[in-house]
Amino acid sequence: MKVFAPYLISLFDYAAYQEIDIHALEEVLANQNIDLNHLPEMINAEEYLVIFNKIIEVIDSDYYGLNFGCYLNLQALGLVLEISLNTSSIEQGVFILQNFLKSKFPLVSISIIKDKETYSLLLDSSVENPKSKRHLLDMVLSIIYRELKLMLPNTLVPNIKLPYINDKPYHELLNTMVVYDRNYLIVLPIEVLKTEINKNKIKEIELLLPKFIALLSENKKGEKVFSNQIRNMTLNMCSPEIPNFEQVLKQFPYSKRTMQRKLMDEGMSFRRIVNTIKKELSNYLINEKHLKTKDVAFILGYSESSAYLHAVKSWKIKHS
Repeated sequence: MKVFAPYLISLFDYAAYQEIDIHALEEVLANQNIDLNHLPEMINAEEYLVIFNKIIEVIDSDYYGLNFGCYLNLQALGLVLEISLNTSSIEQGVFILQNFLKSKFPLVSISIIKDKETYSLLLDSSVENPKSKRHLLDMVLSIIYRELKLMLPNTLVPNIKLPYINDKPYHELLNTMVVYDRNYLIVLPIEVLKTEINKNKIKEIELLLPKFIALLSENKKGEKVFSNQIRNMTLNMCSPEIPNFEQVLKQFPYSKRTMQRKLMDEGMSFRRIVNTIKKELSNYLINEKHLKTKDVAFILGYSESSAYLHAVKSWKIKHS
């Protein structure tokens, strides 16, 4: 069984945010000669699972898979955009997702269950270790759920069913309620079969994704180390909405107070980091895409144009 090689790189990148020794991870690989800088397109799934399980062992959290899935939000946006270019149907979009997993990440599969009222996606994994299986399913669930939510109109919100009582972490990161079930299920009303992909949302992703990637690839001289980690994590988690402090906090092995102190030591704050991202996105959308103020305000998550204009004014004052 093979998986897409860049997913192994993503694991190493995520481990670095957890302050896990990368060299120690490399030493547990079955193939000691693997070159992370020159990987083939596909690698053995065993190599991926070795690192995945080692991170489970070090982090020791029931929600590592869920958090890691949210870290992959930016990559997921690219897949949503790719799907939208190949179909306008939600059902066909799900079919593409199924085939994508089969070819790129066969450790998890999607089956379709239909009845008179619902159209459901059943997630399962061939991995036998219960802990590994849970984290793999949580990871893929968080990605697929967000992808579907982006493709669907706002009137159709996917429901999640999971074999766990505590739904708070899922609610906080995915902004949805969870119902108990024996399986991993994403449930949609049957009318989704007649629904087209939300082109307005796809257009928003098409506008923002290149800028997100450009911001992430920037290597700013003199940038504070920890502040830059927070900035990059925030960009990775954009879906395309910018995550809040609590969501980003879950991706680091620190308490709220420790993270705030570390930022203050560098003369920074989470709000300042987010405002800088919003400012750069604003300039990009206004100057390069020539959008109307109300459209930029909506894309950046402001409820009213006046709130966005107030933010723009504050950015100018702080940098004047």
